[in-house]
Amino acid sequence: MLLGGKFWIVAWFFLAALVYSSAGFGGGSTYTALLVLNDVDHRVLPMLSLACNLLVVSGACLRFTQQQQMPWSRCVPLVIGSVPMAWVGGSVPLDRDVFVPLLSGTLIVAGVLLLLGGRRNREVDAAAVQNGSEQPALANQSCTISMKFGWRFDVIWQTVLGAGLGLLAGLVGIGGGIFLSPVLHLTRWSHARDIAATSSLFILVNSLAGLIGQTSKHGWSVGEIMTEFQTHAPWWPWLFVSVLIGGQIGNRAAASWLSHLTLRRITAVIVLAAGIRLGWM
Repeated sequence: MLLGGKFWIVAWFFLAALVYSSAGFGGGSTYTALLVLNDVDHRVLPMLSLACNLLVVSGACLRFTQQQQMPWSRCVPLVIGSVPMAWVGGSVPLDRDVFVPLLSGTLIVAGVLLLLGGRRNREVDAAAVQNGSEQPALANQSCTISMKFGWRFDVIWQTVLGAGLGLLAGLVGIGGGIFLSPVLHLTRWSHARDIAATSSLFILVNSLAGLIGQTSKHGWSVGEIMTEFQTHAPWWPWLFVSVLIGGQIGNRAAASWLSHLTLRRITAVIVLAAGIRLGWM
């Protein structure tokens, strides 16, 4: 088995949860890539990835909610569009020959978007830190966007964006935040904290919808799912424990010494490396 067996894949899952949760993500893209590289059955690995996603981002969503940093009203169009399509995507059966190239391509695109998003917003983030607040710049941006496109257009494009990303997330078995976050940064949708909170909620609801879809397409009961997990990934309980611990540590690191720009760069490198490696399989 690649990565040296049970210990190493558990360690990689822990590190992925640590880094991704620090950036407000769940890590589903890397979990999926690692499981593919370890020859886990492609019918099982999306469910494992989505379950790990739920364990990681639930803590992030709780933290953002307790700190009153979740922009609930602005999340609604994205969530309404994404949830049903994530279920649809999860319900679509895919052969391994289709699944792996699709995952590889989406990871590479996501990595590029993350790099572009970090470069585009460097000046905005620096100005916000210098001024001690991001609100003036965001107020001007929101006013400009509202005047140029109108409130209804904002709702429509966010709903369409959520639907498209939800479908893609359901197909490959991830939460979709790795795609949503760079798009929101590129469009200057809001400041980094709002985007991180929104991405966490987006991943949470899509992971749940995608997991339901993945389960329904195989018609497996809970007992049968556990049997499949044990057959194709007997170390799965350790994966859940590792991402739960890594996610909790990462959530606390996000609020302290790690900058959003650094986190985007780290995540971009991980995602690009996984996508390129899958492409060479």
